[in-house]
Amino acid sequence: MDFLNQHIIPPTAQHLALLEFLAVVTYAIHLPYIAMVMGSTAVAMWLTFSDHEIPNPRFARLAGDLIDTVLGNRYTILILGVMPLFVLPFIYGQWFVGAPLAPLKYIVFVIPGVIAAFVILAMYRGSFAERKNKFQVHMGLGTLGLGAMMGSYFVLLSTIGRLHDPEKWFRLKNLVVLLLNWNVIWKFLFFVHLAFALTGAVILFFLLRWSRERSLGDAEYTAFARKFGAGLGLAFCFALPVFFLFYVFTSPDVVFDNTNYVLAASVVGVSLLIAYAFLGALQSRQPRFGATTFSLFILIFVLAGSFDVRAMANANREHARVIEQAAEKEAMEREVELETAMAAASGKNLGEETFNKVCMQCHRFDEKLVGPPLATVLTKYNVESLKAYLLSPVKVDPAYPPMPNPGLTPVQAAAVAAYELQHLASLTGGTTAPTETQTTPAEPAAPKH
Repeated sequence: MDFLNQHIIPPTAQHLALLEFLAVVTYAIHLPYIAMVMGSTAVAMWLTFSDHEIPNPRFARLAGDLIDTVLGNRYTILILGVMPLFVLPFIYGQWFVGAPLAPLKYIVFVIPGVIAAFVILAMYRGSFAERKNKFQVHMGLGTLGLGAMMGSYFVLLSTIGRLHDPEKWFRLKNLVVLLLNWNVIWKFLFFVHLAFALTGAVILFFLLRWSRERSLGDAEYTAFARKFGAGLGLAFCFALPVFFLFYVFTSPDVVFDNTNYVLAASVVGVSLLIAYAFLGALQSRQPRFGATTFSLFILIFVLAGSFDVRAMANANREHARVIEQAAEKEAMEREVELETAMAAASGKNLGEETFNKVCMQCHRFDEKLVGPPLATVLTKYNVESLKAYLLSPVKVDPAYPPMPNPGLTPVQAAAVAAYELQHLASLTGGTTAPTETQTTPAEPAAPKH
């Protein structure tokens, strides 16, 4: 995580809003694919085991179709499964730049586990043709790959959940403490049930609607797959509102606003709509509601991801203000550096340029304007004390109105202070201004203004 701290520029307020949007989009692309892989692998393993115990060609066929359809090719795995995991650390790294990065560091730890899981699952898919002769090897690969995938996402989802409670970050000294929390357990159980319910929608949509050639010519297999997919989705769909509400109720109070209440209610409502669609698919004699259920599941991922990102933003609103201020300061300093370089290239002085642009609206060296003549007050200052006054002016002389803060950066204030004292020295016939090591008078070190 030190790499992130060294290479990330503090974001502005607009940038933070963009980061929230990118996080939601990343979740909406990545998590449905991971859920399909997890759920389909588990269901395929159960069908394969059932076929091994009591041979049933429909079980074996559906297991093979799930494995071939969901995992995809190497490009699918790379784009949907791996690349988003490299995007998330940079999104959250910018969000939490300058803050203690526990538990953020655990996001990086997930990446090797997920890559290993995909490699093992690809081997599991390749061993499907030899499953009867090498049943234990085939099931062992599936169990190992599925375990690595579920363990990695338990850590990832726990990390995201813990970002909602920065007051307890100091307790997260190791991975065990990160995971032992009811809030993250409910979140993971919601994701697991979402994965199995989504697998039912995958069967209805991808196997029976998207790839019709898989079911053409076999009405019995089509009916079996339809009933199995709709029944699987319906069984796990009923638990979605329960686990999501447990997750919501155990979240810190600081994460909630009106938007998050609406998002939470929307997740529950869409879950009930999906259950109704699965019920209709189960009662129908034809493959129906596949596209509807799959689209509603994508909507759930968008809503749940939006809830998490919004909760994280609400819980860390104070840190957002800090990094916004840091970004504004850094942008101003970069602008001053650019002005300094341009002034040096043109032979001009940054202090003189700033004085003419800002200070001359109220001040002259040898005459009273809004403020006192500078020649009468600058003799009490050195560069450092005058710079401090310019950065934070205070009222001293009741005969003049208080000086407003001119909004100079430290670089600009130092340049103006040096210019004013040098110009005063030239006006007084070469008398040198006080040096930086000289002490200022006992009275307040500020122009009588």
